[in-house]
This record gives sequence, C-alpha cells and structure tokens, in this order.
Amino acid sequence: MTEIGVIIYFFAELVMASNTINYSAHCESHQDIETIRVIQGEALGLSCPNKDCSSEMNDSLIFWFKNGTDGIQPLTMEENERVHYHGAVLYFLPLSLNDTGLYITQRWYTVTDCDEFNTEIVVYETFHTDQLYRNFSEQTNIVSLDCPVYEDKGETITWYKDFRRIPNKSDANLKVYLPSEDAEGIYTCMCTWEHHNQVYNSSGSYQVQRKEKTVPFPPTFKYPLNNSVEFVELGAEVKLNCQVFFGINVREGRSVCWTRNDQKLDCNYRAKNGVILSSLTISQVSEMDLEYNYCCTATGLHKWDSVCITLTTRESLLPVVVTFSCTVLFLLLAAGIVKWFSVDLVLFFRSFRIIQSKRYDGKVYDAYVIYEKDNIDEKTGKKVAHFVNKVLPAVLENACGFKLYIHGRDNLPGEDCTELIETRMQQSRRLIAVLPPRVNQHQGVKTSLCYDWHVGLHRVLVEQELKVILIQLGDMKEYSYLPLGLQHLVQKTPPLRWDEGSGQATCPTSRFWKQVRYMMPVPPDSSSHGVDF
Repeated sequence: MTEIGVIIYFFAELVMASNTINYSAHCESHQDIETIRVIQGEALGLSCPNKDCSSEMNDSLIFWFKNGTDGIQPLTMEENERVHYHGAVLYFLPLSLNDTGLYITQRWYTVTDCDEFNTEIVVYETFHTDQLYRNFSEQTNIVSLDCPVYEDKGETITWYKDFRRIPNKSDANLKVYLPSEDAEGIYTCMCTWEHHNQVYNSSGSYQVQRKEKTVPFPPTFKYPLNNSVEFVELGAEVKLNCQVFFGINVREGRSVCWTRNDQKLDCNYRAKNGVILSSLTISQVSEMDLEYNYCCTATGLHKWDSVCITLTTRESLLPVVVTFSCTVLFLLLAAGIVKWFSVDLVLFFRSFRIIQSKRYDGKVYDAYVIYEKDNIDEKTGKKVAHFVNKVLPAVLENACGFKLYIHGRDNLPGEDCTELIETRMQQSRRLIAVLPPRVNQHQGVKTSLCYDWHVGLHRVLVEQELKVILIQLGDMKEYSYLPLGLQHLVQKTPPLRWDEGSGQATCPTSRFWKQVRYMMPVPPDSSSHGVDF
C-alpha cells in the first residue's frame, strides 16, 4: 500500500509540473460550481466542496489550482505564503480583492483516475447583502441561527446584530424571538481562530425579517390602460410609467418590466405598500418609436398580465377622432335600423324557419280572443263584432295560419261557460284583448268586465302565464273608464291601434298586422299560407 502511495505521489508531482497544459486530462470534471462571497481582510479556510474529498486524510492526493487571467496556475503548500493549502483545505490568510476567481481542486484516488471540483470565490471590500447565507422570513415565533463559519476547532464566537455586538452571546447557535419588535436585522457570526500562532477572523451573516400577513392579488394595473395612446412630441423626452398592485405586504415573487416588440427594456422601478412603479424613459422620441408597441408586463406568484400602449403625435389625433366618430355613427345607425325594422327582421327569419319555438307544449290555440259585449252601444257593438268575427279570422287564421278561440263562435250551446273559459284559456298561448272605441259621453263611467276578462287579467297579471296583445279599435285618448287592472295593463303594454278606414286594414303585410304577428307565437308552418313576410 505504501508503494502505491509513493507512485501516486510522484505521478501527482508530474501532473503539477504540467498543470498549465493538461492538468485535467486524467480528471473527471464536476460541473457544479459553488460560489463563496467573503470580505477583504478576513481569513478563509476553504474546504474541498466534495464530502469524500474534504475527509481525505492523505494530503498528497489533493492539489489546488487557480484559474485566473494567466491561465490555470498551481497553488503552493508553503506555510509562509498568504495563500496555501494543506490537503483538503485552502487557506487565505488574509483575503485580498485579487483572490476573486475560480479555484480548482483535484483529488487523485488511483494512479490514472481523479476527480475535479470547482469553487468560485468573490471578495468584497465591505459587507454586501449578496454575502447573506440565508434570508429568514418565516411566519414563526423563534428562528434558530447556526454560525455558518463555525467548524468546532476551538474558535471563539461573537454575535452581532446590524454590526453591533450582542452581549453575552458566544454559542454557535443563536435564537431570535421574532414577535419582538426589534427582531428584524442582519445577524453576523464572527469566528476568531488561530493558525500557526496567528489570529484570524471569519464571518457569516443572516438576515431576519418579520413576515407580516400577506394578501396577494393577481397583478392589477392602475395605469396605463390597455391599448391606450400616449401623446408625445418628436425629438422630446418622454417617460412611460406603469403602476401595478400585487396585494397587501407582498414583497416577493413579483416583477414589472417594459418591453418593446417583445424585447425587454432597461427601466427603473420602485416598490411600496404592495405597489410597483416601473418607469421607462425615452430620451428622444423618433419616428421609429411611433411604430412600436410598448407593453408593461407584471408577473406575480401565480399569474402574469400585461397592458400595451402606442405612441402618437398630437397631429395624428384627427384620423383617430374621425375613425372613432364614424364607428360610433355606424353603430348608432345600425342600432336604429335594427330597432326600426326589428319586427320585419323577425318575421323575415320566421319565413325561412330560422326562428322557431317549441309548439309541442300541450297548447291547442295560438290565442284566446276576449272583447267587450256589454255596456256598449249598438254601433260600437257591430264594429267590435265585425273585427272579432270577420277581420281577425280572415287575417290571422286564413292568411297567417294561426288558430284562434273566439267565445261565441267556437263554443257549443249548453256548455258550462265558467269551466269552458278557464279550460280554453289554459289551452291558449296568447291572449288577444280587443278594446272598443269609446265616445266622450261614456268617459268617466267605469266599465264592468265579463268573467272571461277577469280570468284573462288574472292569468296575465297575477299568474303571468299568458302574454297579452292589446288591440284598440279606433281612437282613444283616455282609459280612465277601464277597471284598474286593465288600466295597469294598458300602461304596461300600449295597445296596437287598428284603423278601419285605412286602405290596409285587412292586409297581413301592413304595419299593424306585422306588429300583431310579431307578438303572436310562431305559426306551425309559415310558408304554407302565402303571406309575404
């Protein structure tokens, strides 16, 4: 075994002699690089980053190199040198800014085989937050801090908070009570140790923060508005601001940045009370800047979102206003046309069976017709009877294919009127109520209604099972003579006025009859009755 060690030792010396050329030719390199951040003036005992390597007892099997500007150079084992090594430990006594760089450890375990490990050391002039070993922000009562540079080799420990000494704290472990108001801060463990009768210091720091209760929200943009326009002047400086709300006491897992055509831009941002303000400054606006889309992208813990804006000069506002005005006018015109011709459009689509209702609803009649038979003079009675028994059937039944129930025409003599009215009304899809013309001398006199009126109004107003179509024969400016229930119905659904003297009084395509057909249910087969819809 001693002979093998001697062979390995001489082979290792040969490797060291040729390290600038092929020092790693026989070594398997481990790509993981550990980074250690330290302070100038302190000491560092750097152990081999591999566990097997750091416990190696045979110093002749381990060699250290530095990969610097002069290439890969071997490090010495001479004790009088500031930087030297003993086997698995590389000493910096003390550290210098020039020590920043990549250090290589080679461990030979056979004559022809070895492993190689890389460690990066970054030396700062003074303390920097990048040197923190950990940031404690857990929502707990007690945080336990272990001295990160303590190796249990007789070191003396001193703890500092925010670089002020904590009295009577010399253990390798420090407990911090978080509910205390002054618990937050940077805790530093200073380890004092000796090497060949020389005293050196090494330190490691943690940051402790009291984690307040957070209420995260999806990124919410306060400004700018998405697809908004920012007015600028060519050649002038412009500052684009983006403000995003992430929630209450949310400090981590959030970012806000500006992009231009999906390319990230350098911008400044500041955070306060769960809000991040990101600012992008364009020192001199050019014509090319007007062609880009500028987007502010906000990334939260579980979601991201973005808003985009465009830049434009004030001279280019006129086309935008014209386009917007034309669009609004077009929409208003389209809405007016649809509203004015809505009845014709519905009837047109019905003619092609585009709009259909379910007719398999157990109903027999499309409409139940009610009209006043009492309390009217003979002339008015004839006019009402003519409209109900002649005009309505001729247009709605014969021309349009609807099926009506007209009391007095469709009932048989001797039937129970009360039961018959209720049954037929339940079998009907609509209720057509015909209001007769009323002359001045009859106004002010309350009209009593027949039983079918009471049943119909109850099903329309109370049960809301029927839709009503009110038809007014002739002119009528006053409805105070009607019962209160019917007055309410007239106010809710204005009557359709039928003019007997009109030339299109019985034409199914007149405005009046289109309105009636529009309010009626879809006929069983609109195309089979010859009506021009």
